[in-house]
Amino acid sequence: MKKSYLDILKSCYGTTFRRRVGIRRRDFRRLYVAVRAYLDEEGRQQPLRRRGKKSTVLTLTEKLLLTLVYLRQYPTFAELGAMFGISESYACKVYHRHLNILVKVLRLPGKKALLDEGVSAIVLDVSEQPIERPTKDQRRYYSGKKKRHTIKAQLIICLKTLQILVVVCGTGRTHDFRLLKEARLRIAKKLKKYADSGYQGILKLYPNSVTPIKKPRHRELTREEKRYNRELARIRIVIEHVNRRCKIYRIVKETYRGKHKNFHKTWTVVAELVNLRYNQNDHVQGN
Repeated sequence: MKKSYLDILKSCYGTTFRRRVGIRRRDFRRLYVAVRAYLDEEGRQQPLRRRGKKSTVLTLTEKLLLTLVYLRQYPTFAELGAMFGISESYACKVYHRHLNILVKVLRLPGKKALLDEGVSAIVLDVSEQPIERPTKDQRRYYSGKKKRHTIKAQLIICLKTLQILVVVCGTGRTHDFRLLKEARLRIAKKLKKYADSGYQGILKLYPNSVTPIKKPRHRELTREEKRYNRELARIRIVIEHVNRRCKIYRIVKETYRGKHKNFHKTWTVVAELVNLRYNQNDHVQGN
């Protein structure tokens, strides 16, 4: 008898499991324990909310696998339902329910980390993702750089640990530096801040910031200036590696099909999963 996709997924281990789901099996077990604890606590605090007959179509393990497979592979909900033997609408319902749980169970360090004495340097960069053409307010999402409608996610990472600290999202029309200014983040003055040439003027807003030297009009960069830019690029390249780690999850790489109001939530969960996979620190609430 031919195995279903779910049976194949459950029997996967090692690299195969990580390539299909996006995280290691041991991290998945930790995630399951945390989600199970969250649901039990929710049941104790709000007993009437979970009353009635419980669904037995999918177990909690299978629902978590469904959510992670959607983030990792980004199929349509019709295809996702076929993979797990359920309807398209139920697959959509399960995904959004457990995405909301993952936001609460997994935790980014957040804005407080930018004032933490343990963080000595941060790197900023923006990842731009295409979206389907909006039916309303198209100009807000049109990126002159990409020549299409996009949504931006600004990542702030710790230079030492490569841990994603904060994610700030905006529309494609918003300039990278403006996105940072509108976020109104409090960042420690002594913290070293590395950014690309899109953040020219950041030094006025945040002291101790470093950006590349732009080529002046009617003059070439000197040899020392070019050497300075190369050294800065060697430091900043780490955030490109972090971007690559995030884009293993196809939902933040391919054309985004979901509602724009869910974009920040999606990027936050992906960032949390990347921290969980690549960093040794504990980011699961309750562990």
